[in-house]
Amino acid sequence: MLDVHPAHHAASTWRDFFIHIATIVLGLLIAIGLEQTVEAIHHRHQLHQLEADLHTEGIRNLHITLDNIRGSEQRRQTDAQQYAELIQAMRDHRAAAALPAQNIIYSKPAYAVWTVAQQSGTLGLLSREDAQCYTRLYGVVQYAVDQVKDINTANDRRTVAMLTGVIDPAGFPALAQTGERPRYDLSLLDTQDLREARDAIAADLLIARQSIKWNVYLYGIEWSVLHGSRSDEQNLHTIYDAMDVYLNGGVPALLAIYPLPG
Repeated sequence: MLDVHPAHHAASTWRDFFIHIATIVLGLLIAIGLEQTVEAIHHRHQLHQLEADLHTEGIRNLHITLDNIRGSEQRRQTDAQQYAELIQAMRDHRAAAALPAQNIIYSKPAYAVWTVAQQSGTLGLLSREDAQCYTRLYGVVQYAVDQVKDINTANDRRTVAMLTGVIDPAGFPALAQTGERPRYDLSLLDTQDLREARDAIAADLLIARQSIKWNVYLYGIEWSVLHGSRSDEQNLHTIYDAMDVYLNGGVPALLAIYPLPG
């Protein structure tokens, strides 16, 4: 900041007075201009950093969604096979076979950069078009994040429904500590237990399908935004096209049309 000092002697003429005033005004304008220039440079740096961080978070989310899609596919397959086995066993009036459960780990899509930008006020540095685009993108992120809670709830319900079929109940506390899966003998379940297990597995199957849907949607819009689209119409087109591609060829087809950035 520049300091503006008064003249060392009083102005003796009107000309000296106006020169003195002009000097003060010019000094103030220079100081204000320099301050605004420094602030503009700082804001530009913040904007570039925010854009870079959003880009990095977007690429991370592409990888997370692919992992979640693959995990949900495995879960859906196991659930479908177990559900079919339960139904067939009931029709055949026999004990159902317990299929081995898969220990599938889901990850929440990343949203830390967006949250910090909201709290710090740096979102105001984005253009109106970019701000609207990222708001809609992170709305889809939130739906995908919510799926993790639903998955855990469905898995807990499935586990509780199968508890009476645990082969070694005495060893269950130790398994709970280590995170290992217990072994089940579904012949230990009575008719009501089997129905509850069937319904819990059906709910888990539905959640797995929902997880796939929202993660494919997120992959589509994230891919579109990372490749420069700020158009709602274009982003929606990519979302639904990504789903069509996935339904017709799975993850390999999705990556063939919408590859991960190099």
